Amino acid sequence: SQASQGVILIPWSRVVAVGSPARASGDDAIDIDIDLICNIASYMNPGDDLAGLCVAVGSADAARIRTEYLRDNEQYVAASLAKLKGIPYLTRKWNIFCDNLHLFDKCRDNVTAWMQVNTGWRARCTDEHMERYRGAPLRVEANLVFNNPAVAIEVGLLEVFRFHVEEKGVDVNRKLWNGFNSDGEDMRNDFLIRLALFRGDIDILDFLLSVDGFDFTSMNEVENDEQ
Repeated sequence: SQASQGVILIPWSRVVAVGSPARASGDDAIDIDIDLICNIASYMNPGDDLAGLCVAVGSADAARIRTEYLRDNEQYVAASLAKLKGIPYLTRKWNIFCDNLHLFDKCRDNVTAWMQVNTGWRARCTDEHMERYRGAPLRVEANLVFNNPAVAIEVGLLEVFRFHVEEKGVDVNRKLWNGFNSDGEDMRNDFLIRLALFRGDIDILDFLLSVDGFDFTSMNEVENDEQ
């Protein structure tokens, strides 16, 4: 049995951090140091187990667990992005995109939560990284969304896209970037305004239209300005 091998199974409903106000008088809760709980949580998948642990320890300690779980957790961002890979974008399969729009919104919320904990995310965006993540094939890694304005638009991250334009000098009139339109031969660069219109994020559209020098008619150009 697991017990004979030195493994003790403790139901999360009985776990309470030492000193936590979540303990009810006279109950059979098991006190565990919050630092140890956070360490355990860092090895969990962001699913039912982690959610159950957060519910068990109470809101105050759950906030601490959430923060420690997200800190430097690149896999969390990468896993969120991976769920978008292969979903038709900028194609005639509009109904499929609409059916999966909640995945884009969930990815946005996940990455936003990660950014709130890892406030130094801007340092991840470098010229070298932007070249690495510019075109096909896209590497679905945490740094992708912070170095590719097309992906930032598709995910719905205005703060990241604004940084690309205002701080990194991304030209909003050129079609230099691959997004998640990655169905084999359909992998191609496209105009950022077209990506934004398809995503339908009003805040991103408002910002893009306000950029000095933005030219809506640039989409009428025949020449593919990839180089």
